Parts: sequence; C-alpha cells; structure tokens
Amino acid sequence: MFKYFYVTKNYLAEYFAYRLNFLLWRVRVIVSVLISYFLWSAIYGNRNQIFNYTKNQMLTYIVLLTFINGIVLATQTQRIAEEINQGTLSNFLIRPMDYFAFNLFRDLADKSINTFFAVIEIVLIILLLKPGFIVQSDPIFLILFIFSLFLSVILYFIISILISFIGFWSREYWAPRFIFFIIIAFMAGTYFPLDIVPQPVYSLIEFLPFTYLVFFPLKIYLGNILLSQILKGFLITLFWIFFLYLFARLVWKKGLKIYTAEGK
Repeated sequence: MFKYFYVTKNYLAEYFAYRLNFLLWRVRVIVSVLISYFLWSAIYGNRNQIFNYTKNQMLTYIVLLTFINGIVLATQTQRIAEEINQGTLSNFLIRPMDYFAFNLFRDLADKSINTFFAVIEIVLIILLLKPGFIVQSDPIFLILFIFSLFLSVILYFIISILISFIGFWSREYWAPRFIFFIIIAFMAGTYFPLDIVPQPVYSLIEFLPFTYLVFFPLKIYLGNILLSQILKGFLITLFWIFFLYLFARLVWKKGLKIYTAEGK
C-alpha cells in the first residue's frame, strides 16, 4: 500500500518542477470562476432571489466551484492515453501494482495541490469581493457534503479513466476527450445550478452520473435539499460508480488484448 503513496509524493515533486504549467492552470480556473461570479451578480442586480436561489446562495455556489474543481475535476488521467499510444504503458504492466490504483494515487497529487491553492483563492475572493458567502454550520450537512465529495472524486476518476482508454483504439484521443469534458462540465453544473432548468429536463439529467460531480455536493453544502433527496442522490451515485467501474475493468481487459508497444 505504501508504494502508492510514493507515487503521490513523486508526482507532487513534478509539479514543483513545472511550476509555470500549474500557474497557468490556476489562472484559467480563477478567470472562469470570476466570469461566472460577475455574470450572476449582474443577473441578480438588486433582486434577492431568482430560480429559488437567493443571491448569497448563488454567489456561494459560484465561489465554491474553485474548490470543487480542484478536488473533483483535477486529474492526470489524460496521461493514460499518452502512455498507451507511446508504448510506455508496458513499463507499468511489468510492475507489481494495480494500474487503476496507480492512477488514483497519481490523481491524488493533482487534487491535493489544486485543492490547497483553491482554498487560498477562495479566501482571497471573499476578502476582495466580499460576497455574502454562506458558511454551512450544520454538522449533518457538512458530513454529508464531505461524503458526497468523496463519491464525486471516485466517480469522476472512473469516468475520466474510461475516456482515456480511447487510446487503445485510436491515436486521436485529445479531440473526443476535449469535447466530452466540455459536455461533462456543462452537465455537472459548473456554469449554473442544474435545477434551474425546466423540471422535465432536470428530471432526466438527475439520473445521469454527471449531476453528482459538482452540482449535488454544492446543493448539499447550501442545505437547499431534503434528506430524502440526498439519500436518493447517494444511491444513484453508488450505482454509477459500481456500474462504470465494472465497465472500465472490462474495457481495460479488452484494450490490453489489442495493445501493442510499438518501438518499445
């Protein structure tokens, strides 16, 4: 088990070796959040409530996206497709470790450093912009929020690793990956709370896995949800984690059968 923690340690060191790349990524995240923040501030204007969300709830939702993006959506799984295409996957297959676990702990390095800086950025946004930030004080909702984050991390990891397995069948993995993650970002609620869409549409998308990556944890944090709805959300999330994990294992086995380490 400890060997996987060395994976996290080594990839953390890699971030400090390529500081400019990381800095540009954090700037991109901050700019994205600020655009959404000022957009919703303008939409609300002097009004206090729109779409069943108060202005403070909506701005809290937008500010916390920095944190959620860091802990849930930050990933290094795009390297999987690169390793498949370049043949360097062979270097991992001969090692006494599970490739899924290896990537999970590689992701842990990415999520740790992004989350650390996201917290700093949130504090700066609150101090500079002074939004009516809501601090959830109910311990039950805080515990459920943390648990939902844990499930979101696992769910996104499985979805992301599945997309990277495209590399077994195609060298052109960046285009479908880019398009798919734009769709995921939209369907996950990174631009607006999903329940502001018409009810028939929301009734459909709440059964999709993407709903539980960003929107669901933030909904819990705001406390703007019934406990019965939280339980329903957890059950749907666990179903998708179980189903997609089994599917990912199947795709992995199928991919290894046609994998060729060209030039390696």
